Amino acid sequence: MNSNRKSWVWQYANRIENKAYYNLCSENENNEFCCNGGSTGSLGRHLATIHNIQPLSNNSKSKRDASRHEIDNPEMFCASTSTSTQSTSESQVTDNNHRQPRKRRRTYANRKNDDFCNSEETELIHQALAKMIAMNQMPISFCSSAGFEQFMNIVKPNYKICKEEAIKKRLKSLKLSIQDIIQRDLKSANNIACTSDCWSSLSQDSYITVTAHMINDEWCPKSYTLTTHKMEESHTASNLAYQLKNTFEKWEIDQKVITVVTDNAKNVLNAIQMLSNVSETNDLTCAAHTVQLAVKYGLQQDNINLLITQCSKIVSHFKHSNLAKHALKNKQTQLGLTEHTLIQSCATRWNSVYLMLNRLYTNRCAISNVLADRTITKSAMAKKFEIVESDWMNIETLVTLLKPLQIITTVLSSEKHSPVSMVRPLMFKLIEKHLKIKENDDGISLKFKQTVIEQLTERFKLNERVLSPSVISVRHVAPFFDPRYKNLEYETIEVRENILEKVKKLIDDITFQFNDNGTQMSQTDQSATKKTTSGLEFLYGQEENNINDASAQYQNYLGEPLLRYDLCPLEWWKSHEKKYPLIAQIAKKYLCIPATSVSSERCFSTAGNVVTPKRSCLSTENVNLLVFLYQNRQLL
Repeated sequence: MNSNRKSWVWQYANRIENKAYYNLCSENENNEFCCNGGSTGSLGRHLATIHNIQPLSNNSKSKRDASRHEIDNPEMFCASTSTSTQSTSESQVTDNNHRQPRKRRRTYANRKNDDFCNSEETELIHQALAKMIAMNQMPISFCSSAGFEQFMNIVKPNYKICKEEAIKKRLKSLKLSIQDIIQRDLKSANNIACTSDCWSSLSQDSYITVTAHMINDEWCPKSYTLTTHKMEESHTASNLAYQLKNTFEKWEIDQKVITVVTDNAKNVLNAIQMLSNVSETNDLTCAAHTVQLAVKYGLQQDNINLLITQCSKIVSHFKHSNLAKHALKNKQTQLGLTEHTLIQSCATRWNSVYLMLNRLYTNRCAISNVLADRTITKSAMAKKFEIVESDWMNIETLVTLLKPLQIITTVLSSEKHSPVSMVRPLMFKLIEKHLKIKENDDGISLKFKQTVIEQLTERFKLNERVLSPSVISVRHVAPFFDPRYKNLEYETIEVRENILEKVKKLIDDITFQFNDNGTQMSQTDQSATKKTTSGLEFLYGQEENNINDASAQYQNYLGEPLLRYDLCPLEWWKSHEKKYPLIAQIAKKYLCIPATSVSSERCFSTAGNVVTPKRSCLSTENVNLLVFLYQNRQLL
């Protein structure tokens, strides 16, 4: 087909389309309504406007008829092409005088300047998106997801979506900025305590976490997650020690770490002993974990173990039966109880047995009613889950016994500052007040108390009569520097004397360092201080205490009244640091040591939210990146 032939076919097709809309517009001009109640004349005008076609006027009906004749006889179309083209152009010029101006489509060029997203705004959005991903534990791929793109089309239509690699760069930049802040704080600290723990992900990748704890110059406790990196080697003591040493050297704190608090695993304890720069390696396991080990031994009695197994089966029944679960909610409402679901015990979760038994006993009536209703629970099933009255009494006894152990675990694991100085005083108080054996104790209570007391006494070394200097640990010394427990009233006289001898030696050592570092007041400073004394002090002749006199500080500190147990010792030291500068330095060293390693274990809860079943193949580098940013999110 030649070019003229193609041109003729194209023009012919356009003429057919245009004439068809001419017919529609003009034939419906005089009709008032269409079948759906709308005006067909307006419909024709709208269609003509959309296609930029002008309806035929009454004077041009002859042209319409001629056009129909041409359409019906295509042979005539070629001959009349030039004539029709000329007449069409003339009619368009005439019709353009009466045509309404076409609305211009709204483009980005017509938007206000506020709608534009320049390079600075785009970068701010990118950085805010990176922070949101880090703080909300979101996948990195969220930045290129369809939902986020649709959201940004509404907020900023001309915002260019950030790719995953670009977001990773900004996340790494955030990590570097946080690392600088942490390193500055760690550099200013004289003593740092660390906690560490190990964990395996869903993809069976092993990770080790290290956190650092310190007290700054304002006596404010600081905790930072340093790393959560993959550990490919087996968890032997030497490999764990090597990982810890590398982490300390990377952060340049290997000369400042005084101790590492871990769980009670033998390989970890042996690894801490291999760290040559760590000064305190004796008796510093996680106090909360140690309490739970003692509780575990106490619950291993045959009758208690069978009762816990029976209660676990009941909870499992209500968890897996929708009918029983809804019936329990209805019974709770009828009895005026709070609608709580039952809690299942878990061997790896602290206090889970107490929480299960307490929830069961609270909902005893509702559970019994559901199990007695044969429309909900069959007789065979009810017989299987039956709990007699004596069992309910034993459950009540166990709840009473386990409650103080649950509370002390919660206190020691608090997100607020819980120093190691609290451990021994609280253990003595727990045994003396809450686990004391009474004459009216039944068999379960007596056996449980005896077992738990024996375990706590052995694990926390509460029964020593005389301590050698090598046996005295941080848990013995730290309470002296806590103004709540400094009188050591819970210790025996012999142990108390041993601890005080150790404290005096520490004060003498810090005094020697204090003088060697040139921090002793010069004669000029002392004379300047005397010149600023008030007139009343001059008249009364009050002698000023020498701040470098270790003996005076020691005696005056002992004479201070005890701080109430529910007040913060760091606040007390903040206001008394200038009065006892030598003792304050030692107090800052020992009070920065946490009582538990819970801070490292919380990192694994964060890692569990990052390495989910849908993200089980996440690279270890990204796991470390996201966990580090989330755990230190207060610095973002």
